[in-house]
Amino acid sequence: MEPWLPLLRHLLASPAPNAAAFSSSNNSPSSAPPAAGLLRILLSPVPTLPVSEPTAVLFQTLPPLLQSQALSFLSSSAPLLDPLQIRSLASCVLSAPPGRYDFWVRRGARHLLDGLPENDAPDDPWEFTEEFHEPPPWLKEEAARTRPALPWLPVDCRSVKSSDVRTGGDGLDGVRMESLQLEQDEFTSMHDVGSAPSPPASPLGNSVINRALALHKEIETADSVLGAQQLAKDLHDLCIESGNAEEVLGLVRPWEADDDTARVLLSNLVLEEDGTHGKGPALVLCSLVLPKLLNLQRAASSGLLSVALDICKRHPAAALEAVLFPLVLRKEGLNVPQCDVLTRIVKDCMHPLHVTAFCHRLLSGKEEERRPVCMPQHRENIGGDLVWTEPLFVLFNGILNQDIHLTPSTIEKLVSMIDRMAMKFPRSLKFGNFFLCFVSKCWHECRIHRLLLERAAETTNTFLTKAILVKLRPMS
Repeated sequence: MEPWLPLLRHLLASPAPNAAAFSSSNNSPSSAPPAAGLLRILLSPVPTLPVSEPTAVLFQTLPPLLQSQALSFLSSSAPLLDPLQIRSLASCVLSAPPGRYDFWVRRGARHLLDGLPENDAPDDPWEFTEEFHEPPPWLKEEAARTRPALPWLPVDCRSVKSSDVRTGGDGLDGVRMESLQLEQDEFTSMHDVGSAPSPPASPLGNSVINRALALHKEIETADSVLGAQQLAKDLHDLCIESGNAEEVLGLVRPWEADDDTARVLLSNLVLEEDGTHGKGPALVLCSLVLPKLLNLQRAASSGLLSVALDICKRHPAAALEAVLFPLVLRKEGLNVPQCDVLTRIVKDCMHPLHVTAFCHRLLSGKEEERRPVCMPQHRENIGGDLVWTEPLFVLFNGILNQDIHLTPSTIEKLVSMIDRMAMKFPRSLKFGNFFLCFVSKCWHECRIHRLLLERAAETTNTFLTKAILVKLRPMS
């Protein structure tokens, strides 16, 4: 403790040690800046240390927290301090063996060194850049042995509890977010259905095929609620008994039923047993809801939509894979009725985390991450790339209004898209509304793209153009 006395006297001499003692400002021009005095004290030798460290200085004896604080405050005064002394202090940290100094101490030393003028900077930079750009070892180990729940975040699905989740702030206190119940079976369907090989399914026997074909005819001719309910039970039993629900649904083709029958089937068909390999909700949605929406040309039936929304609320991950993804990737692009349905699903059924993951995978993910869940009969209607239409701009406008936090790579993709689409939709109010919403909601992240966005905005010609430019100008 005795070697620290000069440092303690230096701190106590200031009425506000944390602010003034480390500050480069000084009201007395005749005296040296306090930061310069602090630097000399930190570099003063400590003779009481073992002989194994003959050149030890007081800085090396301080606790890591105080070391980090001292380096942080000195960095703000670096232009006024002796470059040789700064380099001496930083070098004693950066040249030390690994583990000798805390991570934040090493980072503070690097920051202090970076504050030197270019002509005073060392010729050979310290080789520890990789340490700061690589994830920490514990995170890499966790990522290697767990399956990510979100594409960019190594979280073990089983560690996410399915119990009630309540927020701790941001005005959401006490709100029960049931859509955040990321159950293991739903995430299995998110990643496995249609995108990764499933366990080998049992081949269908002749009796199962015959029963499936008979069910198809009965579904086409169903004319009562009781009859449709019985058909839902028979279809459920056949899917579980066969051990190959996807193949059975492909033979039965329940999507060919009229809207009233489809609504009853949706209300009564539950496929969550082991026979579906955890893909039950996704299979129900992609065989009954998705085909109806793929061909939708006018407002959806209110009864069918109500039941579909109820299932999407209970299984948001399955809805994302079996409805949202394939419909957005429709080869002919999204139309207005389809956009209306998806906007309802995003607003009423999805937690912002689901929507954030959807945007990241759709815009920044790898090709295999964008493979939608659908029946083989509908795959030809679904592409691998987005077709930007005015309804799609409306959908993304609604998504941004959910106050989600997009990743930097997703922001870059949207900026690039806006730059391309501004020439294609110069007079489109829907594109203009999306553009204005984007720069308003993502103002901070868009600053580095200001020039590109200004150029795109100047290409447009609507009454929204001026508002977009006004939003962009404060970024300069």
